[in-house]
Amino acid sequence: MPQELTRAEILENLNLLSEWLRVKYPSDTFELMVVGGAAMTLNGFKDQTNDIDLLKPERLPIPLRGGITHISRAKRLPPEWINTNAANILRRVKPLKELPDYFNEISRTIDISENLKVNLIGRQALIALKLLATTPSYTKHSVDIKSLNPSKEEIKEAVQFVLSIDNNELRRDDLLIVLRYIGFDLNELIQSDKK
Repeated sequence: MPQELTRAEILENLNLLSEWLRVKYPSDTFELMVVGGAAMTLNGFKDQTNDIDLLKPERLPIPLRGGITHISRAKRLPPEWINTNAANILRRVKPLKELPDYFNEISRTIDISENLKVNLIGRQALIALKLLATTPSYTKHSVDIKSLNPSKEEIKEAVQFVLSIDNNELRRDDLLIVLRYIGFDLNELIQSDKK
């Protein structure tokens, strides 16, 4: 089972990464767009997470990959303690659909050091990505959404995003179950959209 990272551990590991980058690449600067559980943990919405999911950069540059590998070994973290899995999912979606503007919103910026800045994704994109990732059998993301206590409008926007990517019957059935757990009715949200 992956090691859980608290807010303090995430920040400590990012500080170590920035130090390694400063020594190895003294004139380079790096900027990360953090999503998922790490964004929630850094914003105080949950206590811990397994990893740090990035939307940006979409592909890790060689210096970052080297630093991530070094810190992974030094701290005995999983090799993908920082990863671009969320970016990979959205990269497959982008040719089909332009992402909503709210994917460019930042809820908070953390300047780890002069060479490393961490941007936390905005609330609406966070909810939309969590809803995209959740299924009735994999409830981790549903629990995260519930802890964010989203408004009806936020959930409605997230549903529109998910259905714009995947509008098949199986996805709708999954959304019906997941949204019921969170406290919303999919059919009501879709009907209010048609009015």
